[in-house]
Amino acid sequence: MLSFINKHLRFFLTGSFSIVFAACYGVPVELENPKLISTKNSDDQAIAGLKVQLFENRNPIDEFYTDENGLVEFYPVQKDKYHYSIKIEDIDGADNGGEFETAKIDITDSNFFEITLKGK
Repeated sequence: MLSFINKHLRFFLTGSFSIVFAACYGVPVELENPKLISTKNSDDQAIAGLKVQLFENRNPIDEFYTDENGLVEFYPVQKDKYHYSIKIEDIDGADNGGEFETAKIDITDSNFFEITLKGK
């Protein structure tokens, strides 16, 4: 009887430990190619509050907003068969220092993009 309990107890504890271990550490995710976008106007001043949409094969997958330094950072998991691009829009009109034209940029292997937006 004691060996029967020990056998099932070992099975239960070993299985539970594996589940707890996986739950604590999760499935590893590779964050490839961090991308940093810097937005500026023609006077070389940062533009805050711009909407930056990330597209994967022309489908929108995420949305970000530039901070007070005109920066936004994201981590696409780039795969060979996917094409990534971003669209930068001025959604608040003149509130961020002027009105700016929309820009569309293809994401490449580069990790830093400095974008100068033209005024409307």
